[in-house]
Amino acid sequence: MNFSLMLRYFTELAMIIPAAAIAIIPVYRFRRVNKPFLFCSLAILLSFFTIGGAALCSIMRIPTNTLLFPSMATLFIIYHFCFELSVFKKIFAFANSVFLCGFATTYNTFLTAPLELKNTYNVYTQLSGTICLGVASSIGVVFARTLFKKIPDMFDNESLDQAWRVLSIAPVVGAVVIIWINPVSAENVMTGRLRKICIVTFLNIPLITLFLFHILWWLSNKLTERAEMERSLDLFQMEENQYRKTRRYLQESSQLRHDFRQHILLINEYLKKGQTDKLNEYLAPLVEHISQSHKILCENQAVDAIASHYDEVAKSLEIAINWSIDLGDDLPVKESDMCAVMGNLVENAIRAASELDGDNRLVNVRIGMLNPKTLVLSIYNPYRGRIEIGRNDLPITNKDGHGIGLHSVQNIVKRYKGSMVIETHNGIFNVSILMYRPEQEAVTSPAR
Repeated sequence: MNFSLMLRYFTELAMIIPAAAIAIIPVYRFRRVNKPFLFCSLAILLSFFTIGGAALCSIMRIPTNTLLFPSMATLFIIYHFCFELSVFKKIFAFANSVFLCGFATTYNTFLTAPLELKNTYNVYTQLSGTICLGVASSIGVVFARTLFKKIPDMFDNESLDQAWRVLSIAPVVGAVVIIWINPVSAENVMTGRLRKICIVTFLNIPLITLFLFHILWWLSNKLTERAEMERSLDLFQMEENQYRKTRRYLQESSQLRHDFRQHILLINEYLKKGQTDKLNEYLAPLVEHISQSHKILCENQAVDAIASHYDEVAKSLEIAINWSIDLGDDLPVKESDMCAVMGNLVENAIRAASELDGDNRLVNVRIGMLNPKTLVLSIYNPYRGRIEIGRNDLPITNKDGHGIGLHSVQNIVKRYKGSMVIETHNGIFNVSILMYRPEQEAVTSPAR
């Protein structure tokens, strides 16, 4: 065995190491498997592929691409198993890795062409292979912030969930094109001024890609801001509606108190004459008004507005909803986040309960403070059918409505270093949440 040749093949196949890093970093937080298993499996797989592949290629004298391209399908299947994301997001991250490392290889072909003119093997010289690794590593450094922050943030953004089906096409096409334009031989590269022009021109490819990532990330943030503004507007409208109801109730109560003397005199007159039928007829609207008196569910106006809104929704669907909310004006989380969490969960619970009959049309909501820094929320309700909890601790199916908005709720809970536990037992769906006040800032309700 020619160990010098094997080392050259090993260096060329080692491109899979930065490629693996570029593919894994954006999806690392979404892993299904634990860290020891992931890193041990990765070390074994990469070692076997680079060392075993180098030995095989050096013996058979075949190009590394002959081994690498067919292996991509197997590598993606393993990649798909290890991370909990939609398949289109995983295609995007995986294809982006292939595209960036494919660019590094193509650029290196132009960069090291003079070193390859006398190369009689179908593998880079040792120096050219080392330079190629350096180019790929440099690309990884340039894209570090994009890989560590921007792409994961975009994957987290629910506003983009439907767009990944289209967005995943871009890196796939880019990878195919960048590999296709890779020159076959160094002699072709050295034709005229082609090499110099390509070395300068090709530098624009990663810069343009980086810019496009930034634009997509910026748009993602704008969509998030828009969603938050819509939540705030919905909250404002609920508060305004609640204010109008309170004002109307106070006006009616004031009028009722003003007419109290007349009511007593008339009631007394009916009793004296024994006209109980007329008395009952007269009292009926008064009793109905009293029974429909305004009910304050929470001292916090924003939370009270949300609770009152869903209380009316539940009553319109003939669903019994029990509230136990003990919150003041000072919340440990933003009001908009609190109302987004509460609104999503209560709406899901009402939707699930509406599928049932009789006494099972029930929702229980408990919200309070364990201490000044910790908010606790628990919502449980009966449900119909079968709910399976996935590896991301969320329901796999949203048949009964439980899957809707839960990913958004989970993201908000994580933002406050909290925890969310979903339990399904004996036909009862229960969500328990803890959220903590941020240490560096006090999140309070806006002054009213």
